[in-house]
Amino acid sequence: MKITGHKWVAGAKIIFDSTESFFERSGLRGAFKSDLFKGLMLQISTITSFRNATKLLNRMRRVDNGIIETTLRNSVEREGLSIQQHMEGKASEAIDKKGLAIDGNGAVIWKDSEKRVSQDDFMTTHIDEETVHAAAQRLKLPEGSYNPADYEMSGVNISSDEVGVKRQTETRPREEGAAQPKRVDNTVIHIETANEADDPKTASSSSYILNSSSVSGAFRLLLGFLCMNGLLDSTLVFFVDGARNLNTAIAEMFSFLKIKIILDWFHLRKKMEETLSLICNNRAYRNEMLQKVMPVLWRGDVDGALAVLKSIDMGMVKDIAKLKYLKGYLERVRKNIPNYMLRDALGLRNSSNRGEKANDLIVANRQKHNGMSWSDDGSTTLASVAALIHNNELDNWVENGFLSFKLVERLTPKRPRRNRKRTEKAYANAPVKNKKAKSAAAA
Repeated sequence: MKITGHKWVAGAKIIFDSTESFFERSGLRGAFKSDLFKGLMLQISTITSFRNATKLLNRMRRVDNGIIETTLRNSVEREGLSIQQHMEGKASEAIDKKGLAIDGNGAVIWKDSEKRVSQDDFMTTHIDEETVHAAAQRLKLPEGSYNPADYEMSGVNISSDEVGVKRQTETRPREEGAAQPKRVDNTVIHIETANEADDPKTASSSSYILNSSSVSGAFRLLLGFLCMNGLLDSTLVFFVDGARNLNTAIAEMFSFLKIKIILDWFHLRKKMEETLSLICNNRAYRNEMLQKVMPVLWRGDVDGALAVLKSIDMGMVKDIAKLKYLKGYLERVRKNIPNYMLRDALGLRNSSNRGEKANDLIVANRQKHNGMSWSDDGSTTLASVAALIHNNELDNWVENGFLSFKLVERLTPKRPRRNRKRTEKAYANAPVKNKKAKSAAAA
């Protein structure tokens, strides 16, 4: 449908323009997109390829010569860029309203005095000491092996991670011999707080996902989000996989708050399993070492874990360099290894699985397929659109061009608590599949 526009011009000033008052501004050859079409365009593009999305959209409209693939991709990327810019504006506004600023080194300062913000400027709460002592007694932990102040009350759980996708080779390197980047990096942050649900069979939490093309950009968004949602007085618990750049960025920007950086238990366990496989010359001895060292790490005893590694039979070691590396790794991440067992008993998180799932939802599920490659802007903007949809902001954005930038409440059925008891069989050899071999082993 084509509509003729009208303007009311007085001298050099435009008093009224129907093409802008009733319809969104578009390019010279661009077509107006209704809110419904724009919402479908954004949502379908995060589910399937632009080529398939084009076919679906034209099929819905029952047109043969509708939107083309290039137009769809450019439209989605423009929306994603606008979403990213809007989030950055909201974050900057919230930081400024709180009276804060970020200096050139990435540290948070008071805007008026330009002095660094300290932890004394904010109050935090912890789980009652008697509750911690009671849980420790049930686990038979000796007093002095734990600090009750280390266990947060109403903490903000933050999982941050980087995810990379294959990069398009658009131009040759400017300098001869310069390395061409092979992937596009995105930083995804999942923020979550626990709520009290009215239904005892239902778990309630509030969450939000942020994304950026860089670690520093993502953490600036995070700071603004915390300011806007009034979360600076809460303990911030960061779950990481041991990446040094993430730990450094967290310490630089959020050192003025009460923070904890916890090494995800799954990544620690995986690291120990893989590295001990490289150290030991057979699987049976590797599993024996795991049975000794993992229960010690589960209790947060790094010294005990190092003692186990020092007692290793050197006759069973095939790579001494890897053994030295593993000891150095435990020393490096020592401060990020808590008493996982006591945290678990208190109902606190030990895992960054929410962040891993956020990576899948925002980036990996759509962008990590065989044959796909992405430009720097294309990957980040599409991830911004996917985050918009997951945060339940699609209608708000399409209809009003506005984001609430607020936590979204989510209700899920409670699952039975898993048995986390560690036994001697936790790292036993894989069962024998051959029946004859199985009977011989039993004999």
